Amino acid sequence: MILISCLTRHSKLAGLTVCALPLLVIATLLSSNWHDAGFTNALLADPAVNESIESRRSPVSVAGGQTITSFIISPAAVPGGRPSTGTISLRYPASAGGILIALQNSGGSDVTIPSQVVIPEGKSGASFSITTKTVKTLVALSLSATYQTAIATNSLTILPAPKGQWFASPGGSPTGQGTQNSPWDLATALAHGPNREIRPGDTVWLRGGRYAGSYLSTLSGTEKEPIMVRGFPGERVIIDKATINDEKQPALKVKGSWVWFWGIEITNSNSNRQRNSPYTGRDQPWRGSGADVYAPNVKFINMIFHDNGQGIWDKQDMTEVHGCLFFYNGNNKREHGLYIGNAVGTKYITDNVLFDQGGYGILAHSDSSSSSQRGLHIEGNVSFNNGILTGDDQTTGNLQVGGVRGVAAERVVIKNNYIYNPAGNAASKNNGIRLGYDDTNNKDVKLHDNYIVSRVPLLIWWWQKVDFQGNTIYSAGESLNVKFPAGINRSNYRWDFNTYLSPEPAFANDSAMSGFARWRQQTGFDNHSQALATRRPAGVQIFIRPNKYEAGRAHIIVYNWDLRDQVAVDLSSILSPGANFEIRDAQNYFGDALVQTTYRGGPVFLPMKLSRMTLPVGNVERVPRHTAPEFAVFVLQPSH
Repeated sequence: MILISCLTRHSKLAGLTVCALPLLVIATLLSSNWHDAGFTNALLADPAVNESIESRRSPVSVAGGQTITSFIISPAAVPGGRPSTGTISLRYPASAGGILIALQNSGGSDVTIPSQVVIPEGKSGASFSITTKTVKTLVALSLSATYQTAIATNSLTILPAPKGQWFASPGGSPTGQGTQNSPWDLATALAHGPNREIRPGDTVWLRGGRYAGSYLSTLSGTEKEPIMVRGFPGERVIIDKATINDEKQPALKVKGSWVWFWGIEITNSNSNRQRNSPYTGRDQPWRGSGADVYAPNVKFINMIFHDNGQGIWDKQDMTEVHGCLFFYNGNNKREHGLYIGNAVGTKYITDNVLFDQGGYGILAHSDSSSSSQRGLHIEGNVSFNNGILTGDDQTTGNLQVGGVRGVAAERVVIKNNYIYNPAGNAASKNNGIRLGYDDTNNKDVKLHDNYIVSRVPLLIWWWQKVDFQGNTIYSAGESLNVKFPAGINRSNYRWDFNTYLSPEPAFANDSAMSGFARWRQQTGFDNHSQALATRRPAGVQIFIRPNKYEAGRAHIIVYNWDLRDQVAVDLSSILSPGANFEIRDAQNYFGDALVQTTYRGGPVFLPMKLSRMTLPVGNVERVPRHTAPEFAVFVLQPSH
């Protein structure tokens, strides 16, 4: 798991409180008056909007809500013999004397970690070193951190050296040798080569350029020896379906297990976005997905999916989607960045950026009993302004989990996600997170430390068990809407240590609206939470999410409530002095880098008066506007 974490660090920037750790930063700029020193400690995992929140929080509430919110390993997939770093974070700064976190390794002698780490008094996190040994086959380890009754686990994958390395290019041939000088075409490479040369443990490098068409991957690795299909470093690799005149075909169809697709752009440059299919004449999706998944245990890492039908359509088990960008997917019909389900094991949807789809950012939905919503871990994603590509007659949202009657969702984790909709969006385009669809017997869901900004921020409908802690919700309307299943024992709900911000905080409990005091009296929830009446938050919230698979890569999320022209970010948790890096605006990813330089320490300033955007392909119903200066997402990555 990748969770939010921070260490408090004093900054010389006036009025700036920075939380930093080696893998994630949350900075809070407050608009209140400051002490002469120019800074103060802030409550970071439960972000303060102004000093009054911090001053009102009692020591009892902090002690009762203290827990491990974050255990990050970066890189979490590392070649054997190379180091990694683990970072533990707490919801609140450590009390007097500090806090001891016990560490445990389930993986034997291939990895070495300390037995414990101490988080010093007043700090919210600490890091420790991880050493690994060379391995002949992939080794997957589980590391755990324990504080009192709280246990956080995360996985570390130690990779062997590739057994074989093969190459494909847009100008390659099925009769090539699969070498740099004699590459295959993509279709041949994805079919294991002309004579099944590609075997488990191999890597297929795709050289830069446009691969036109629809492709079938039958590559199949093993759990210990996955096959990797990667874009060549520093080259833009594009799979473009536009030349395929078939509504049922995706750009990439995946029919083999244990394959990692990494650093590839998938799109459809066909300019026709009409709702009516040119094939049937009916109002229906027809452009085809970026990727359709028909096999379990597939990974998509640091990919870009744009201007497809669905970004990814995936009802298989135990897929992982990490660090990807999804935008402009949908053919003026309510199609989505991710359309997913899961039955066995856990599907991990982590640290993706999803915006401006035709439909939802993440839709975990089942429309029949043959599809399941069990075992979904959705963490660290930024989902904003989704649905804005299409007309207001189509209701959309940023994240939804649920199914029709008879499809109960269970084992769902929604953690450290960042949701945003501009206040001016129509009601149909101003939905945050919805958990529960038609079925009224959903089992269990955890919502921890999410930051949600939307007119309709949160619906939690018909769950037997809910763990709802550490969340921050800002809304111009009601703060949340809860429906309880019949006969529910509310002791199954753990609901506390949250912050609600609204001009008039309101809570819908089975359709009965109430204020905060009445809500607490009726439900017994939120005994140590805050509900503050405010028309608009103050300050700036900056969250940095490190990439699990590539060192020096991260997503930077900025809620710029003060509408500042620029914000300062401390990148010392991600970059080492001398590292070459660039920062791109996610909404203008294919434009010029906003920052491109060598890191020399100190703050990096990000412009917030942004308006240029990568434009959608073709005749969309609405060309989105940039969400800056109030909200922006940036991609930090090494420069080549």
